[in-house]
Amino acid sequence: MSKYSRRTFLRAAAATGIAVACAPAAQPSAAPPTGAAPSQAKGLTGTITVSYPDELGVKPKYVDQAAQAVQTANSGATVKVDLQKVSDDLYYPKLLLALQSGGDVPDVFHFGGDSIGELADAGYIEPLDTYVNAWADWKFYPDSIKKGATYKGKVWAIPYGMDTRWLYFRRDDLQKAGLAADWSPSKLDDVLAAASAVKSKVSSVVPYALYAGAAASDGARDHAFVPLVWAYGGDVITSDGKWVGNSPAIRKALAYYQKVYGQGLSPKEILTSTKPWTAMRAKLGDGSLALLFEGGWVYGGWASKDKAGTEKNVGYLLHPTETGGPSFTIGGLGTCWYITARSKNKELAWEFIKTWNNKDTVAKINIEDPHPVARSDSAEVPEFKAQQYLVDSTKSLEKAKFVPPDPNLSKITTAIQKATGRVANGDSSPDDAAKQYSADLKQAIGADKVVEQ
Repeated sequence: MSKYSRRTFLRAAAATGIAVACAPAAQPSAAPPTGAAPSQAKGLTGTITVSYPDELGVKPKYVDQAAQAVQTANSGATVKVDLQKVSDDLYYPKLLLALQSGGDVPDVFHFGGDSIGELADAGYIEPLDTYVNAWADWKFYPDSIKKGATYKGKVWAIPYGMDTRWLYFRRDDLQKAGLAADWSPSKLDDVLAAASAVKSKVSSVVPYALYAGAAASDGARDHAFVPLVWAYGGDVITSDGKWVGNSPAIRKALAYYQKVYGQGLSPKEILTSTKPWTAMRAKLGDGSLALLFEGGWVYGGWASKDKAGTEKNVGYLLHPTETGGPSFTIGGLGTCWYITARSKNKELAWEFIKTWNNKDTVAKINIEDPHPVARSDSAEVPEFKAQQYLVDSTKSLEKAKFVPPDPNLSKITTAIQKATGRVANGDSSPDDAAKQYSADLKQAIGADKVVEQ
């Protein structure tokens, strides 16, 4: 959703109309590949282009190191690096246009794992089963992660930093509101109670940020609506892949929105401002927001600005449920490496991906940009284990639920944005919004793909 996030869901409607620049490719650094594992294959030849967005500049050294390692081991190979200093939101529409146009495309690209369903169904990406089955390191990827990268029985992408989410809370704000510094809600209503206490006793602090509406992008889905539906004992998709329209849990989730916005616990600016998550994350970080369910990756931004203050005042918890049952999080593959189906040198493309995704690089990049690691052996690297937040984040995935990849995810997201926005704005009751949500789903993806409960 923002520059701190390494994943952005499919939003081709935001297309800029500019073809992707698999163009001026920067040559890899000639520096020794100190962080990259030696390339294992020998004698590969030809040229590939590796394309990726990186607005913050976290990844270039690792990409260059892997490219150089492949070239060093294969004197006839050239790896061109196409670094685009743009956000995921801008990169993906440009990439789609290139993939659709029939022109030049990168051999390897880098984007969120949530795009697997759409890209695979469109025939834009290459299945990786032949490669991973011959890759000794594949054994270090837990079954849950392998399953997450699998769609229609095939593996399509290689993740490295997984996504998790936390209910963040400011200890200092809650203490001012009369709550304990080690506040831990036993059920979902405790979150509302804490927000109400902050509203009544700490006027300078925004009590709670609950993402809703179109401006909230995929945050309306993954950081609000979907976990709320799960918290109320329901689901958003059935085991056979049909999306749930009107259901008791969905009505309860929308009623929760009504309470939060109706009582003035969450700011209306979320519904109208551009990229509202940017302001909400900043407010939690500086103590002017008390409660926020957000990505695990944002903690690193706060800690980089004020490590001691963040460790002292920012607490993080799993998402509570209605009844006090087991708390959970919503997981994700994070950003992954893909091979394009039209690549003319897939063996060399795979060699780059395999070389980049080594134990030490996966550990290091997720220390610098805090995420749970995809490789189990990377979690054992001493520098990774020394950071409690990273250990906690990796462990949280034991309690994670995942939304399966679906080619219609962008359409479902739009329906979720409309439903949550209607209630948060006060334009619709929860029951009416649930009915309209069901109708919107049917119109967007077909009535045969929607069930009501």
